[in-house]
Amino acid sequence: MAVSEDRKYTKEFVYHLLESIKGKTLGEVDKSHQFDRTMRSEKITGIAGDVIEQSVFGYERDSKQECDIEIDGLLTELKTTGVRVPKAALRNLKGNVGDYTYNLQLRAKEGISITGVTFEPTIQTDFYTSHFWEKAERLLVVFYEYNSYEVVPASAYSNFKIVDYCYNSFSDEEKAKLKSDWEIVSDYLKGVYSTYSDVAQRNEQLIGFTHKLRPKLLLIELVPGFKKKASGSFQKPRYRLKQTFVDYIVRGHFDNSRLSSEIRLKETFDSFEQLDARCHALAAFYSGKTIQELKDLLGIESDTKNIAALCVLRMFDANCNRLNDISDFEKAGIIAKTITITISGKRTEDMKLKHIDFEEWADRDIDFEDSAVYNYFCEHSFLCPIFCEREDNTTFEGFKRFAFDEAFIEDEVKRTWLDSRKLIHRNELEWEYVYDKMGNKKMNVSGSYMGAPNFPKSKDYVVFFRGGADESTEKSRTECVNGIRMLPQFFWLKGSYITEKLSNIPYL
Repeated sequence: MAVSEDRKYTKEFVYHLLESIKGKTLGEVDKSHQFDRTMRSEKITGIAGDVIEQSVFGYERDSKQECDIEIDGLLTELKTTGVRVPKAALRNLKGNVGDYTYNLQLRAKEGISITGVTFEPTIQTDFYTSHFWEKAERLLVVFYEYNSYEVVPASAYSNFKIVDYCYNSFSDEEKAKLKSDWEIVSDYLKGVYSTYSDVAQRNEQLIGFTHKLRPKLLLIELVPGFKKKASGSFQKPRYRLKQTFVDYIVRGHFDNSRLSSEIRLKETFDSFEQLDARCHALAAFYSGKTIQELKDLLGIESDTKNIAALCVLRMFDANCNRLNDISDFEKAGIIAKTITITISGKRTEDMKLKHIDFEEWADRDIDFEDSAVYNYFCEHSFLCPIFCEREDNTTFEGFKRFAFDEAFIEDEVKRTWLDSRKLIHRNELEWEYVYDKMGNKKMNVSGSYMGAPNFPKSKDYVVFFRGGADESTEKSRTECVNGIRMLPQFFWLKGSYITEKLSNIPYL
């Protein structure tokens, strides 16, 4: 694979080219007038990438599976992606826009699409010669700040500033994970193609295969799903680096000290299968042990409130405060949640999940499958160390792992997403006070009246809204929707659902 002569550059040239546009808006560097197209349509995707490719580097956009450019003789894929400071972090920065402290808080807005999935397995037999790896091996990533917490039309991208760029090459550990992910996809397609020679039968078997494979993939995802379109043709997916992985790359780039303080497992894993095997081995040794026995075995002297979680950290030989701080988990979107059940298997505590920034609630036209909410529930999986609360002590039982299946996302998550959006779009969002038996408004310890907006609640929903703050006061009600001030809102998962879910999953 080779590129044309006009796409060959030296690293020095690329460095000076990109340094010259840092701090400028996409509109200011748009010499090829890409934003003129927004006068005819605001529904243009990829306009930021078009500006960088055509106005900065000076070559036309194409849809070929080959790499975009060559730098010092090395094929390189050029990618443009949005970053921004989460709302919660922005409140603490006190307006220091663009400085080092500010940039430390930048996070990935979305994943990075690499290339289309090849559906001819016979010509894609080796990871290192695959189209995916040819394009992913060396990435030149240009970052622009998506400076909005609402969905904006394509024309608004002209105001977004180019903040930096990086050359990304993957570590050996990341490469092994990507290879494992690609082989899972490749092996599945090989199996379908070898079993079904008839095209129609094969396509029927492939419908929904991206959802089947999703819980098995660590760093990549397949989007959109493989399905039949109204025209009769089939929608084919692309390989995309998970947002969780891109977020890791972004944070590592803007925080130079992060790599030196990064928490890594001494014994890493290349696939969920390897992680499951590691958990199985740990459970075989530690299961049935009481908290005190675990403390003795693991050399723990603390009696901290989260002693169970600390025991699990020591099992993994991880030198950190939370399993979720481990880079292997961060990259893959694995959320560790220590679960304590009763001897009868019951647990009632609800699980706090994702902060809601309401970005997409203003966009009436966005599809659920394109939403950040859908992406979150697709990308994340849960590793649950299980402890059992017995009459005289608490024992470690083992590990369970689960991901949200498509049925749950389409039924429960979508229902909550749709119903909450209706409240906002129809201006039916209201503040609901809490009353005592006498009909008087109840007050909390801070002296504020108790209450919450009428978003989906745990009474009627498996996935529901709940505010998150140390205390509820006028000062802590920093979120405003439809003119109603409220605490920052989070998605929560009903405890009874978790109990039932885990009861049907065997220990690893």
